[in-house]
Amino acid sequence: MKTVLVTGAAGTVGTYLVALAEAAGWRVIASDLTARGVRTPVRGEVRPADLTDASALPALVRGCDAVLHTAALLDVSAEPEALRAVNAEATERLHAAAAEAGAGRFVHLSAARLYAPAGARPLREDAPLAERGPYAASKREAEERLMARRGGPAWTIVRPAPIYGRRGRHFAASLLALGPLLRLATPVLPRPEGGPRGTMVHAEDVARAMLFVLENEAAAERIFNVSDGDALPLGERLALTFDAYGLASTPVPVPVGPLLSRAASLVEHGPRWLQRGVDRAGLTGWAAVVRRHDLKPALRPRFDREVLELAHDDLVVDASALEALGWAPRYARFEAGWSAVLRIYQAERWVPRY
Repeated sequence: MKTVLVTGAAGTVGTYLVALAEAAGWRVIASDLTARGVRTPVRGEVRPADLTDASALPALVRGCDAVLHTAALLDVSAEPEALRAVNAEATERLHAAAAEAGAGRFVHLSAARLYAPAGARPLREDAPLAERGPYAASKREAEERLMARRGGPAWTIVRPAPIYGRRGRHFAASLLALGPLLRLATPVLPRPEGGPRGTMVHAEDVARAMLFVLENEAAAERIFNVSDGDALPLGERLALTFDAYGLASTPVPVPVGPLLSRAASLVEHGPRWLQRGVDRAGLTGWAAVVRRHDLKPALRPRFDREVLELAHDDLVVDASALEALGWAPRYARFEAGWSAVLRIYQAERWVPRY
């Protein structure tokens, strides 16, 4: 039985990875900053570690044949130095430690948000990249550092479309928050139309893709996109969310999508105080939702740069290269996967029931 290290094991993708890798026959070392929220593998153990602490890495990777690296600092409002330290520098040091331990493979979770805007054209792995903010810059640097290394475990880089799934607290959380926030002001929500087109991907499918490329020698030293392939305009995605909640909504006489896109672009490229004000207003409104529905304060919906980019730029991620190797998404339809995730959030009292 071979051993695989899963970093970020308490996160959205890492949670699925621990269970899937063990079911596939691997002995799993599950790691996060602390043991809190990390599922203990039946055949394996939990090894908490701070990846920015170089002295902790040799013990972390001891006995591992492969690494599935999902850990990252996802707060796009964090200082650039902090993002770089976790997302780029720690990734390179982890790969070096894995090389010293004799590991043979290293699968790194990156992001499709590295791609330059290309309209509604599907983005393949060879599409131009663009650094849009310090978070994207840190993820791009991590890729470059891995590809520049000589020796050690063969790397594979996975670039997912925006991820949703259990424990997701970023773009997906903002989508889930918008309906309840609007419901504070009106019993009948405006039903949006149009807006930028994009694909998303269920966190379980990202985990399945990472495990798939780990076990496929043809995937070594390559980059792969991961996506559900279900390209939808933002307006339709929001309408599907309202329907999943059971919130009453009505079509508006003008397409909301283009208006939302322009507003998001204005805020994103406007002064810093405007961005912070919008973000703060969203968090204040969500605190009111939590009080009204007696929810757990688990989510902190953000309307920051990451969310605003996805509100005005198309992001259609093409996963055909991975599919050509034999991988296929379990959740190929956003509507089905999204409704199931909403039910999980409601069962955990992270979002309201109506």
